[in-house]
Amino acid sequence: MRAFAFRIIGVWALLPALVLLGLPLRRGARAQTGTAQQTLTVVVEPVTRMELSDDLSMTVKQGQTQTVTTSYALRTNRAAAQVIQASASVEADLPGLEVTATMTAPDAESQSMGTKVLLSGDGTATKTLVEDVQGTDAADVELMYEVRASPKTPPGSWSVSITYTLSEE
Repeated sequence: MRAFAFRIIGVWALLPALVLLGLPLRRGARAQTGTAQQTLTVVVEPVTRMELSDDLSMTVKQGQTQTVTTSYALRTNRAAAQVIQASASVEADLPGLEVTATMTAPDAESQSMGTKVLLSGDGTATKTLVEDVQGTDAADVELMYEVRASPKTPPGSWSVSITYTLSEE
């Protein structure tokens, strides 16, 4: 009986040493896994950028119409519908000079409003060229100008400045 009692006491005497060594005390014990969590905050900034090709030059004779085609690029990530508007200005009063613009829609969801007169003998006006522009990234989109010079248009070299604005409807 003494030998048996010593064995039980001897095993219990080793218990603190087993715990310090990290040995499992029972069968089927499993290692613990650590988990961690991290939050990543993503901020998408609004983008609206329109780029036009280089400046253009043309010669038009009185009583005739001249057409020139160029291109534009548009990138926007705004969800609200936007419009592209254009206005023209000229450095002097030019009777009989008319400038029109036709802008192709940048994507299938947008809608071109057709040819619009930006400059005429009556002055300048802001016109909507494209409607329903939303989240698009388009390049090499066609933009066409027609310039008419009536017999009333004085000869000379004139600069017509055309400003494009992309804004919410």
